[in-house]
Amino acid sequence: MRQIIKSIVGWANEFGKSYLLLGLSAAFACGIGYALFAYTQNILLERLREKLITISTTASLLFDEQEISELIEEGEKSVNTDLYRKAVLNLRRIKRRNPDIRYAYIFAKTKRPESVSFVADADMIALRSNLNYTGDEIDEGDWVGSQYDTDESSALNEGFAFKEATTDQDFSDTSEDWGTVYSSYAPIRNHPKAVSDAVLGVDVDVTSYLSFVNATLIPFVVAVVFLLLLLALLTLSLVRMWGSKVDLLKDLDRQKDELISIVSHQLATPVTSVKWYIEMLLDGDSGELTEEQKKQLMTMQGVTADLVDLVGMILDVSRIQLGRMKVDRGDLDLGTFFTEVLAVIEPKATVKKQQFIKSLPKTLPTASLDKRLMRMTLENLLSNAVKYTPEGGQVELNVSFTDHTLCYEVKDTGCGIPKEDQEKIFGKLFRATNVRNTEGNGLGLFAAKGAAEAQGGKVWFTSESGKGTTFYVEVPLTEAKGAEKSEAQ
Repeated sequence: MRQIIKSIVGWANEFGKSYLLLGLSAAFACGIGYALFAYTQNILLERLREKLITISTTASLLFDEQEISELIEEGEKSVNTDLYRKAVLNLRRIKRRNPDIRYAYIFAKTKRPESVSFVADADMIALRSNLNYTGDEIDEGDWVGSQYDTDESSALNEGFAFKEATTDQDFSDTSEDWGTVYSSYAPIRNHPKAVSDAVLGVDVDVTSYLSFVNATLIPFVVAVVFLLLLLALLTLSLVRMWGSKVDLLKDLDRQKDELISIVSHQLATPVTSVKWYIEMLLDGDSGELTEEQKKQLMTMQGVTADLVDLVGMILDVSRIQLGRMKVDRGDLDLGTFFTEVLAVIEPKATVKKQQFIKSLPKTLPTASLDKRLMRMTLENLLSNAVKYTPEGGQVELNVSFTDHTLCYEVKDTGCGIPKEDQEKIFGKLFRATNVRNTEGNGLGLFAAKGAAEAQGGKVWFTSESGKGTTFYVEVPLTEAKGAEKSEAQ
């Protein structure tokens, strides 16, 4: 059941990751679409700006710098002169040539940089017959010499437009009849590099152009929506494929574990029988044996014992994997238990000339535990410590007993576990990358952890590659009724 839950959680995580990837991809697609739209919009607006600069620059060639200077110098007195009429007619000609031009006018520089002076425009009332100007600009329009604040015009501010042809940075919204206008300015001068005292301005209606620019957003929106739909379709397809793959792998894994369990169970009986027959032969039940025969049978007995242990290990691993690990609790004298396990491990450490240090309490309780599972955890950890510690190294077992909990740690000075392998070290058939030359099957730690957890315990470790590893085990105890604490031997 634990493995099924783990598989479901893993699938849910992958499912969530798929939709997270979809969300990130959608955000990326929207960002790319908006960036492309903004880039296209900037290009189109830059082309509009260049076009308006061309219009104002070309229109400024209709005027003579010296003539405009005379009009500026005469001021209001020049209104009824032919020279003034010529300037106004040129402004009207500019408007007629381009129907999108709403205003065409001439401004003059003043002593104050924050203002300009009005000279003439295409709608100048000075050309009307029976002129009777009252000075009311709202009813009768602008008049020669009127001052204009340049704060609202980035091009006129600080006199930029008197140096070179330019445009305002922003658009201006006029009345509903005129729409949105964009202002462009060009200095009126006879020499290209001279700084002029007068500037020609044109306000162009760009409402339709802006509508066209904004309309470019539509294909980008359509493209982004298409990409999002495509990404959603691909994500759903991948999620379904992944779900099917997970289900298939889970089923195959279950079938594999069941097959291993069946095979291990079927192997256990004949292997055990072989072990018994070897013991019978060694005991002389079938007659006296020669020394050579005894020697060969003892070798066979050792190999058979290893085979029995391996079959049992595979069977236990398959039970853990299938969630069928049976816990057969009984009264377990922990003092005797540790003594029996150490009697098997200490000789192995002696063969490798290792220092084996043990620290056990003087008394340990008798608790309700599964002896086989307890031995599976402790013996695997101690065997690994001896196996992966070089000759002359040190293996240490420290046992303690707290309130209803048995705690012990197995410490060695062996090869350690590389950091990149530590998350996988309890996996089935997994072996650390630095122990390829040491015999092992990658089942020990998986079985040790599963045996401890089957009894409600837990196993964890700390390790540093090349310096050794320490495994920690905690197992909750239910003290057997009427049991007394026994001394560790």
